[in-house]
Amino acid sequence: MYFIYNILLYLLTPFLIIYFTLKEHSKENITFSQRLGFYRDDQLRLAEQELRIWIHAASVGEVNAIIHFVRLLRRDYPQTWIGISTMTLSGLEMARINLAAADAHFLAPFDLYFAVQRVMKRIRPHLYITVETEIWPNHLQAAKAVGARVLMINGRISGRTVNTYRALRRFFQRVLSSYDFFSMIRTEDGERIKAFGADPKKVLINGNLKFDRLSSDIQEESREEIANSLQLSGVEKIWVAGSTKKGEEELLLHAFQKVKSEFPHLYLMLAPREIHRGDELAELIKTFGYTPLLRTGISTETKLTPDTIVILDTIGELFQVYSLATLAFCGGSLVPLGGQNPLEPAFWGKPVLYGPSMDDFLDAKGLLEEVGAGIPVNNAEELGTRVITLLQDEATLNQRGQAGREMLQKQQGASARTLMLVNKLLPD
Repeated sequence: MYFIYNILLYLLTPFLIIYFTLKEHSKENITFSQRLGFYRDDQLRLAEQELRIWIHAASVGEVNAIIHFVRLLRRDYPQTWIGISTMTLSGLEMARINLAAADAHFLAPFDLYFAVQRVMKRIRPHLYITVETEIWPNHLQAAKAVGARVLMINGRISGRTVNTYRALRRFFQRVLSSYDFFSMIRTEDGERIKAFGADPKKVLINGNLKFDRLSSDIQEESREEIANSLQLSGVEKIWVAGSTKKGEEELLLHAFQKVKSEFPHLYLMLAPREIHRGDELAELIKTFGYTPLLRTGISTETKLTPDTIVILDTIGELFQVYSLATLAFCGGSLVPLGGQNPLEPAFWGKPVLYGPSMDDFLDAKGLLEEVGAGIPVNNAEELGTRVITLLQDEATLNQRGQAGREMLQKQQGASARTLMLVNKLLPD
């Protein structure tokens, strides 16, 4: 299977080169070289530290999940080189902003053995960490070849991928043998990865790192600051729809129209998962009779009205924007895309609504629904109805939000438990 896997990768390489060259060339002068394992000295910033840790996080979600963990790692290992790699430019940008404690931030090479081997031999990490389910066979093999210990953190297996892993069990059993430990989120995730071939003695359940990160980032004083910057200071009712996906915003706007008939002074903020879709969303909003406004276009002279829909076309602001919300919607859930993380608004004490597609965040969904802070809906019509019901009973709305916040605070500690595994794996 390894042979077939690598043959397929090499056959795909010319197409990958074309795709990423066109996609990334105009965005940042990274060039395609990093994808093939070539890095300048200033990109890796390798020093003569005795220990080196390479953490690979695919994109924005994975990067945000490990913020608090990396802070603890830096605290306990101040002299250790810590490098963060990502697969996406948006993830790389987020890593530079939120993981500034790391020594280097760089794009990971494609899972081509010659490319991975080149950078792995150059870094020679003592510990190679993958976040969630970033399982790249050649990365793992090359890490073991240079003597690195290998750890999976915040591991989760979504229901959508179970059948794929199960069908390729023999292949994944060999791949998973490279890991020294699996730090999984839920018992269900642990059982699934064991079923796919992981050694049961290596599988531990340590909870979700995102609980620690979000709690540590709560700054009550930032609420007024972000409100002023958005010209929303004093606004009583704001609906924030976060990480929305293509095809979903139209459904949300239909629901918003329904709610506006009962609550004409309700404001809506749309935060698309892909921020480059701002202009596209602006045109869609116009067709519903509302006035679109890009967040990047807001100044001290801007005057918002309840018919203005703000499009959050920035990176890194959504978490703070949730502090302004009366209630929130979790995107990627009214369309069959597995949902997005509902924990960010919940940590601010906001009730969270979402559609039927939440397969990628079942742990978070279950916890929130257990205390009434997570509110599932089946479609746009039901979404509008539930929002109206919640806004009509402010006391219940606030109670739901506070219950979610209190419950999430009790879930903290995954970062400290994961750090104990790091301590076991690094040399004395």
